[in-house]
Amino acid sequence: MDNKQKTILVVDDEELLANLLSDYFKSLGYNVLTAQDAEEAAQFLNNGTRIDVVLSDINLPGMSGLDLLRIARETRNDISVIMLTGYKTLDNAIASIRHGAKDFITKPFELNMVRKTVEKVLRNQDNAQRKLQVLMHCKYLELALEFRTRELDAGLVAKYLAELLWRAGFCSEQDFNQLCLAFTETLLNAQEHGNLELPSSIKGDDFEQMMQFEMLREERMADPHFAERKISIVLNFNPQTFSLNVTDEGPGFDWRKYIDNQHKVSEINTDSHGRGFMFIRHIIDEVYFNEKGNSITLVKHASLAVPSNGKG
Repeated sequence: MDNKQKTILVVDDEELLANLLSDYFKSLGYNVLTAQDAEEAAQFLNNGTRIDVVLSDINLPGMSGLDLLRIARETRNDISVIMLTGYKTLDNAIASIRHGAKDFITKPFELNMVRKTVEKVLRNQDNAQRKLQVLMHCKYLELALEFRTRELDAGLVAKYLAELLWRAGFCSEQDFNQLCLAFTETLLNAQEHGNLELPSSIKGDDFEQMMQFEMLREERMADPHFAERKISIVLNFNPQTFSLNVTDEGPGFDWRKYIDNQHKVSEINTDSHGRGFMFIRHIIDEVYFNEKGNSITLVKHASLAVPSNGKG
């Protein structure tokens, strides 16, 4: 592992400690950035600065280290976060592991122990990257997932599926972002309008409509009749084509007026069924429904996708 290719962001409001860690890791050949609070650190995350590992104190002025961890997981989940904590906040450090931190270090610490922890995290990170690069050689893949309605995080699953296609070299970065949107909306439709049977007519843009929709969503998420229904997801991929099938256990809907005889979304107002069709129309080549209307299959061909060497 070449340290010169790795960048560490040290986040601590104790200037002496931050400088100590910065000087130490620079002496080992790492690139090091420092921030005195979570807000400053978040700027590095948001502007796309190359960062491999964040070393952050849990107790920071303003936003906490746990808040920074949440931001990192939501915006830059390729970055590993290690929490620094005193014994009094050890419970918070352990909780941070459950929320995505890779490790934690208690104060006071020996610099050699910090180095070993960082190196371990970086090795695991590199191994994970190499495993994903295997997808570049994938000739066929079938992935089947199943979630209860209450378990499904539509955005997270959509990003995972789109990243598989990106890693396999099927699409460009721009296509990756578009597929994330299309997949997210497809999964949300299955979850909200399918299994939860939330009427799209109340999902408006004004505050009162949004509150009405969210209140009904929470009620049905707490009702086993709706929340325990299943959503099945099947991704089939080869270098020429992928298909994504999403099936819910809801009542279905009449899809025929939305899909033309070329299996494309028609050029009509589809507001009544949310944003999903709008994204699908511009991103997906072919769309198929089962007779009931509770199972959708999205198909895209590589000849219409932008060639890519994959992510990373």
